[in-house]
Amino acid sequence: MTTIDPSVYDDPKISDTLSMLAQGKSRDEIASHFGNKSWSTVDMYFRRRGFRWNGKTYEPREETTTKAAEDARYIQTKSAQVVRQLTQKFADIRQVAMKNGFSSVEALGEYMKSHGYVWNGEANNYEYDENTVKKESLPVKKPSTAATIKMEGIEEYQVLLDFLLNKKERLYELLDSGSSGTLPRYKFKGSKANKTLGLPTSLQTLLNDFSKEYNVTQRDIIEVALAEFFMKYGYQEQLNSVLQV
Repeated sequence: MTTIDPSVYDDPKISDTLSMLAQGKSRDEIASHFGNKSWSTVDMYFRRRGFRWNGKTYEPREETTTKAAEDARYIQTKSAQVVRQLTQKFADIRQVAMKNGFSSVEALGEYMKSHGYVWNGEANNYEYDENTVKKESLPVKKPSTAATIKMEGIEEYQVLLDFLLNKKERLYELLDSGSSGTLPRYKFKGSKANKTLGLPTSLQTLLNDFSKEYNVTQRDIIEVALAEFFMKYGYQEQLNSVLQV
């Protein structure tokens, strides 16, 4: 069984690439045809849609559910949540890293490795590292209860603490704005355009009250709210691309 949705073959880039490969076109020629700087861009496009390179062309990747992905359905840990998110169609590991509070893919990888996982390029997900699992399964002398609580607490919050330290300037800004009622300002590229939104009357009331109380326009409030939303839910990179420096 494969992971391919048959409708993917309707994608012009998929069908044209397969056709050109069958005609004997080189990978560099194909990349140039689509305006890509390198073949790796085309390769990633195919891999994210369930294909694998067999040395000559792309073929549907066999659906292989790793033990880690299967177990992740029932394990309520941060590492298992990462595995679950990466099993979703068109999952982007950079966005998954940001959603889980990591500053980079490398930081996510270190965290996963510390919990017994390694990256599987074929499956585009993490799987168990048997060597790590074996080491963890060896009998060891357990520390005292107090020491265990202290160690677990540090390990659990170290990643979060590191992330907060990296964002300390932004945190200070948010805390200051929260105490004074002063909103942070974001300048967006592009001209102004009208957008009609249907809001619940209770939310509209809050919007009006806040606007009057702090002497800011409703547009400014909504722009700040959207900017904060994008930052919080994994759209920092896209947000930066539309902000004026």
